[in-house]
Amino acid sequence: MCAQRLWPTVQALGRGLINNRTEILQQGVKAYNVQNFNNSHHGPSHQQNAVPGQDRMPWTQRVTRTARGSFNKIVARSLHSGTVLFVKEFRDTENEHAHAVLRSLPAYSATTVACGDSFSHIFHQYHALPLSNLDWERCSAEEVANGFIAMSQQCLHRPMDLEDSQHSGLCTVLTDRLTHLSDNQLLMVLSALTLWPPTSSTTTPNFVAIWNALDKVCTDRMRRWDMTRMFLVADHWFALRLSRISMYNVQMTRILGKRVTSMEPSQLVQYLFYANLSRKLEPFIVMRELEKRLIEVLKDISIEELGVIAMGFFKTQTFLKNEKLIDAIIEKTQNNLECVSDASLCAILKVLRKSIPVTRWKSLHNLLESLGPQLPRLNHMCLLQVALLGNDLLVFHPPVINTIAARFAEDMNELRLKDLERLTFALMLYNFIPPSRPDIFALIADELRRPERISEINHYPKCFVSCVVYLVTMGVFPPDLISAALQPSMLSLLSMNQHYSDMGREVNELDWSLEIEGPAKYPGFRLNPDLRCQLTKKYLGRIPLATSKMLTHQERLILEVQDKLGALLGGEQYVTASLVLPHVQTPDLVFCTTSDGEPVPIPQEYTDLPSTSLKRPLSSFNHLQWNAVVIGGRNSFIRNTNSLRGNVHMKNRQLSKLGYNVCVVPYMEYTKKSLRTKLGCLERSLQEGSNLRVEGRIESALVWIKGQSAQQEEMYG
Repeated sequence: MCAQRLWPTVQALGRGLINNRTEILQQGVKAYNVQNFNNSHHGPSHQQNAVPGQDRMPWTQRVTRTARGSFNKIVARSLHSGTVLFVKEFRDTENEHAHAVLRSLPAYSATTVACGDSFSHIFHQYHALPLSNLDWERCSAEEVANGFIAMSQQCLHRPMDLEDSQHSGLCTVLTDRLTHLSDNQLLMVLSALTLWPPTSSTTTPNFVAIWNALDKVCTDRMRRWDMTRMFLVADHWFALRLSRISMYNVQMTRILGKRVTSMEPSQLVQYLFYANLSRKLEPFIVMRELEKRLIEVLKDISIEELGVIAMGFFKTQTFLKNEKLIDAIIEKTQNNLECVSDASLCAILKVLRKSIPVTRWKSLHNLLESLGPQLPRLNHMCLLQVALLGNDLLVFHPPVINTIAARFAEDMNELRLKDLERLTFALMLYNFIPPSRPDIFALIADELRRPERISEINHYPKCFVSCVVYLVTMGVFPPDLISAALQPSMLSLLSMNQHYSDMGREVNELDWSLEIEGPAKYPGFRLNPDLRCQLTKKYLGRIPLATSKMLTHQERLILEVQDKLGALLGGEQYVTASLVLPHVQTPDLVFCTTSDGEPVPIPQEYTDLPSTSLKRPLSSFNHLQWNAVVIGGRNSFIRNTNSLRGNVHMKNRQLSKLGYNVCVVPYMEYTKKSLRTKLGCLERSLQEGSNLRVEGRIESALVWIKGQSAQQEEMYG
């Protein structure tokens, strides 16, 4: 039944790719509009204008792609004139919240405008001339500007289409006369433009002509303006939703970037708001000096303004390094948890997650502790950021994650696909089954099957596939979802997006895991053998050699443990480093013993196995016990615990499934210890997980190591 519910999506996707069109996207938008719109939105005449043969994507259900590749939902707006415009429905709630914060504070009253209300209080009619059938070519620049302002005012009461041919003459003349206007008149024209209903795109003829001309004139005059006017003009570009593509915003952030260390607190906050809009913090800004200035102004700004600052850093992918500043932000956040808005807290947590160094992991844990009592009032987006806060440093707070998981389980159908994927990732990372909802993985799988998710899965296939991979990592194998993730059409869709370039690693892991642990009679899709071989080679890890240069910490640890393990076993011929699981990049150590626990040399047939193969214990040597030693490096354990992270749990589970006795060597008990202590650590690990008889092996290993050292001294003089 579950598979049948998902196959319509699968089949539609396949047809769309074959016919070189995104039919799956069209079907998703159609499903969205069926849910959100009905025929009452449009009159009969509109329905009659549908183009035959385009029922999959009616003209009232289109999707546009922006220059940066994101999809904007299109809705129809019926105007008083009877014209129907297709306009972007902007739902950039983070930026709108940040702007609302600025608007609510007196310090920004002179430098911000309310969208749709820009300077309307100072607009008035400058002349009694009729606005239609006027020869604008014969009017002065001031008269043309006044005419456009007066026409714009009418949109407040009678919305009009800027692209209507009756406005083309006025728009053409206006663009030619802008350079003759005073700064105040220029600002009023820019403000008047915000009163018009949005056009179908930023490139419609009249609109693009006006805003491009305004952009050029404002940019040319910018250097003679003070910071107050520069910010005020920039805020009008935000009202027009043109901040990211206007040259003015780019140039303004560049010019003012040289003055950030001398800005007043409110100026610095507003500057970072516009840097957020342009998604760029100028590279010449010395972060060390900027962070010092932030420490100075932090006490003078509100927690909401701190949220605007955090948003500026996060959206520009600029993260903090000054630990004193990080500590101050954590403290200010903790002191204001009861009053901070969800959006501001969300932005602050995003920056802290990427900024807190490992040396401050205790501060992060304390912040999670402080957030616990606030969880019931937070929205889903904010709860998700709390759940992700400790991920980068592997800091785990079980009660917090348990509470969030319970809340998400109750509101599962309200969550975005991305929320589901991130929640599953957090649970997988900590290998955590919430006591409050032990059925949460079954709930997530059921949610992915709901027909209402089809459109979202089609739009964001990476989230869907990743979510399935995380379920499998936790040992949950829903055959229908796995088959949907591995179907050729889904793989083709992933390969078409450059941002999904690393998804090959996940689908490769999914297919190998299915082979090792999947249902015995799995009926669904698998990777093509040639494709799997190609992906395995691409993402295959390497086996470190002592002669290799630029070894990682993990590789050095593997080599050292291999050396000491060889000493315990009686020689290097008894142990080998192998990529037993070809989809896992980190190699493991393998050795064999008899049924009595005595080590025997590794069979040559085993070491000759191809590097890309799955290395099961050899059936021809079934009289042997096969043992795998997993080196638990510093990223293998949850911070300050002996608990393994989810990926390592999966590795151990799969090694056991193949027939290996598995033991783990924890780095914290091994590194920076004496030789005898290291051998003792290995002995305990082997005693717990392997078939080796360990009695008396430490002393013999010390003798063997001493003998090896003597030979080397003799060899090299």
